[in-house]
Amino acid sequence: MQKNQIIAIAAVLVIIIAGIAAVFAFTGDNEDKPVVEELKDFAGYDIKPVTDNFSKGIVSVGQDSFRWVTYFGLADKCVMVDMNDKTNYMAKAFMYTGKNAALNNSLSKTLSFTSTNCGVTDDDVAKIIDLAPSIVVVPAGFEQDYQKQMNALRSANLNIVHIGYIYTFLQKDTFEITSDLEKQIDILAKAFNAEPRAKELKSLFSDTVKDIRAIASKVTAKKTGYISCLAYNGAHGAESSIAYYIPFELAGIENILASEHMEWTGSGVDTFTATKISEKMKDDTVMFLDATGIFQCTDNTSIGILKLFAGHDAFIAYPYIWTGINYEDVLIAAYQLEHDVYGLLSDSELEKKVNAVFDGFLGGHMSTRSETAANTPAPTTSTSVYDDMSNMYETRRGNPTHGSVTITADGTIVYE
Repeated sequence: MQKNQIIAIAAVLVIIIAGIAAVFAFTGDNEDKPVVEELKDFAGYDIKPVTDNFSKGIVSVGQDSFRWVTYFGLADKCVMVDMNDKTNYMAKAFMYTGKNAALNNSLSKTLSFTSTNCGVTDDDVAKIIDLAPSIVVVPAGFEQDYQKQMNALRSANLNIVHIGYIYTFLQKDTFEITSDLEKQIDILAKAFNAEPRAKELKSLFSDTVKDIRAIASKVTAKKTGYISCLAYNGAHGAESSIAYYIPFELAGIENILASEHMEWTGSGVDTFTATKISEKMKDDTVMFLDATGIFQCTDNTSIGILKLFAGHDAFIAYPYIWTGINYEDVLIAAYQLEHDVYGLLSDSELEKKVNAVFDGFLGGHMSTRSETAANTPAPTTSTSVYDDMSNMYETRRGNPTHGSVTITADGTIVYE
């Protein structure tokens, strides 16, 4: 009986070994290589690289599409962008270089716009089909929100690539780029045939973060901070904050709301009461007011929170978010904190850091804005993106994008 069992086991082993050999024979030279899943876009579709050197142009619609096209140095190939990128320069640094390039696109075509903000309508679909672009860049969410329109675009055999909404783009603690951000860059690199630029962008994120962290390592006594007035789908007052504010993390400032809930898949922006804030704040807590929402700090809710910070150090924070997160703004905000709060950068050093970030992401740090927006005429003299955005805010919001402020006992903000 035992002998028969041994024979049976041996027979099974022979079958298994034969099966393994058959697999190795089928895979040939790849037997030692792991199976690598082919890269898909954020909606799970195959990525079709552009093969005509963008001779028919790029359509970039929805939140973040034009931003990423600009990052890849292809704004001048755009023949259609989202209505939200028509004259909306709030917090969106890419608009200060990319928009002018798109208006004067190299294809000698008039730049078209969608008929709705961060969406696509039947009329837009007809226009896109008529343009017959080399590629259409859209958010993955369009597949759920605009199913009929997306099916129509696919039926027209257009090349479509789907991007993701990525807010928390650095890993907590390590500050390396997240897998989603890396995937975003890889998807567009494949779609645009732009591997060298993808490598540059990854290095830009990595090297800038390392530089910010190296400066932050000189902090001997960390300050605590509260970030207020964060905008998300519109501006909000002093109650609008976030539990994980990346500029704080990078610059070495302890967020007093760090223990609160953080939605990692979205913007994370939430509202907090004066009671909650007062429970968390300390004697040294610094107040930061995001430039986008300061003008909203006139209601009783905001005034009640501002009164808590009377006598505390207070600064304007560089705009963090508007429609989509402004990656370059986040990095600049961190440098600005190191300058304002810790004095680790001089004015000239901060200027160099800011310019380097814009040079890396936008291909230059000088504004090329050629249109009036928010009643702010285009610059008539050479102006940096940093200064032009601040001018835009002063005209539209009544405050710059940087600088220290004083908060009085009655909750008034005084600019210095």
